Amino acid sequence: MEPAERVFAREFNAARHTVESGGALYVVTPTGAWCRRVFIVGTLTGRRGSGDVMQARVADPTDTFRVSADWQNPDAVETLGYIEPPAFVAVTGRASLMGSGPRAYTTVAAEAITVVDRTARDLWTQRTAGVTLDRLEALERGLSGGGDERVATTIGLYGTTEEDIREMAEAVRVALESLRPDMVAGDVAPRIGREILLAALGARGIAIDDAVTLGVRLGLSARETRRALEELIAAGECYQPTPDTVKLL
Repeated sequence: MEPAERVFAREFNAARHTVESGGALYVVTPTGAWCRRVFIVGTLTGRRGSGDVMQARVADPTDTFRVSADWQNPDAVETLGYIEPPAFVAVTGRASLMGSGPRAYTTVAAEAITVVDRTARDLWTQRTAGVTLDRLEALERGLSGGGDERVATTIGLYGTTEEDIREMAEAVRVALESLRPDMVAGDVAPRIGREILLAALGARGIAIDDAVTLGVRLGLSARETRRALEELIAAGECYQPTPDTVKLL
C-alpha cells in the first residue's frame, strides 16, 4: 500500500491540480506533496449522515479537512458514527480533488478513523511541520534549477515564487503555535527561519537588521533569526557583500 502523505489542511485545501503518474492520480499541493493517500490528525468538529455514507469535518491548526466515509470502508463509517464531536481523531484516507477551477475542493475518503489524544495531535503537527519544511527546501532548490521532476512539475503548476515559499513557511510557524508549552519543537523553528530568510533575500539581498526584524515580526526570536542567517552563510547559500548586508549566491 502506498505511504500516506502528511499535509496541513490549509495546504491541502489550496490544491488545485491533479497529475497522473504511474497509473495513479495524485492531488498535487502547493508545497509539492503528491497525495494519493493522506494521514491527518485533528479535531472532529462535526459529522452528519447515517447508514452507508457520512460526512465529517476535521480541523487542524491551519484549517479544516472535508472527510467522507462510505460503504467501501464500512468500519470507518461505523466508527465515525460512534464518535461524538468534539474529539481528537486520526484519519487515513484517499485524497481527491472535486471539480475544477476556483470552485474545486479537496476531500479525504476515510479508510480508517480512530480516536486519539492531544499528544498525538501535537506530535502529528510537529512531524507534519517538518516534512512540509522539507518540501519547501526542495522548492527553493527547484527555483534555482535543482530538484527532481516532481518539484519542477509543482513549480510549473503553481508558478511558485520566493514570496509563496515565505508565506507557506509562515503557515507552518502558525501551526506550531498550537502546541502545548511542554511540547518541544526541536530544530523546526530555525528551519522556518531559514526558509523565510531564503525567500526574503532574493537576488538583491537584505540588510541584516531588516532580516532580523522580519524574523521577529513572524514570531521567531532575534537569536533564532541570527542563527538561521549564520547557518545560511556557513552552508554557502548566501554571503555578505558588506558587513551589514546579506545576499544569495
